[in-house]
Amino acid sequence: MENIELEIIEKLLYSSENEEIKEVLRKCAHNTFLYVYMYNYNWDDGFEIPEIVMNNSNCDLSTALLMFYRADGITYLENKNSETLLGKWKYFLDKLYSKIISGEYSESDIKFKVPLPKIQLFKLKKGLSDIEEIFIREVGTIDLEIAL
Repeated sequence: MENIELEIIEKLLYSSENEEIKEVLRKCAHNTFLYVYMYNYNWDDGFEIPEIVMNNSNCDLSTALLMFYRADGITYLENKNSETLLGKWKYFLDKLYSKIISGEYSESDIKFKVPLPKIQLFKLKKGLSDIEEIFIREVGTIDLEIAL
């Protein structure tokens, strides 16, 4: 990833207006840009920006999985049939889960490694269907975990 792209991402993260961020992410044509942005995204800022990235046609499987786990997708997977899951968080994860399961996101070279310890991964795996195993599979080879 080039330094100019990293500078743009950093500007969007820390000094841009919300409308500018939305516009850039809607039009973004580079999956690497989307991944690095979401890797550094502050989830306290809500789900509006992640929804834009989730719906960008250039969002790949690695970025979708990153967002899923960063939005506490592990809790969602463990309790997806529970009526206690609430609000925008559940709506966001329902939609992202469906898109991932349906194969809407293509695999790329961007690396995604499941951020769970082996014991938690083992317990989770026991409760997943065959199609849900995509959530516990490593994807890609190029590491873009760049903290800005």
